[in-house]
Amino acid sequence: MNKVASFSTVIKTEFLKLKKCKVLWGMPLCAFLPDLLVFSMFALNKKFPTVVWETYFTDAIMMINMLIGIGIFSLLAGFIFSREYQENTINSMFTYPIGRIQFFISKLVVMLILISITIMASFILLVLLGLTIKHEPLTLNILLYYTKAYIFMILMHFALIPIIAFLSIYNKSIIPPIVLGVSAITLNLIIMNTPFNTIFPWSIPTILSPHENGRTYTNYTLGIIVLCTTFVIGTILSIKSIKKDVQ
Repeated sequence: MNKVASFSTVIKTEFLKLKKCKVLWGMPLCAFLPDLLVFSMFALNKKFPTVVWETYFTDAIMMINMLIGIGIFSLLAGFIFSREYQENTINSMFTYPIGRIQFFISKLVVMLILISITIMASFILLVLLGLTIKHEPLTLNILLYYTKAYIFMILMHFALIPIIAFLSIYNKSIIPPIVLGVSAITLNLIIMNTPFNTIFPWSIPTILSPHENGRTYTNYTLGIIVLCTTFVIGTILSIKSIKKDVQ
């Protein structure tokens, strides 16, 4: 019970540290901007007189996976994992009964919660906006299919977090994750329709989610393996860096 209580306290402390942080404005940006853009396209463009749910959801999903989600989640993770280093409070943290692995896992849990809130809020708003304009029937099958797709998106974006965490911890700075995010977005656009799309981790959320016209090169099994490998390697490197840097 003490370990559980201690772990929950660490997570609560992480959220308290995020209070009033301007970087959190990235969450509503990621959640609502794709929805508003897609909604405007259907509401104002005469080429789309009726909401076709498949196209409507797919456009928003692609915008999150290819562009906005990559940048915002890299920024959030970079801030969360580098904050103690940048404020020179990392060593004093471990004078308290907080293990290094516990410290790392608590931040991962916080990132999972933030990603979940952002992506599911985007899904809920997208549905509500679509219902306010002329639309085809929204069946339970459609709703369940895209609910699963958004949940899978959460897991895929979360799998990319440990490698970003490693860059933050190793360099003790938020700058490398930002550079990684920008670079990943650029490469994402370049290699999306090439055989390399399922070996580049930041392309995989787009490839394995609903997307327009399908993709010529899609290896779902390889994509899952690459994401899992990225998560494991990032976690190992992050924990080693924490143990090495903090004495």
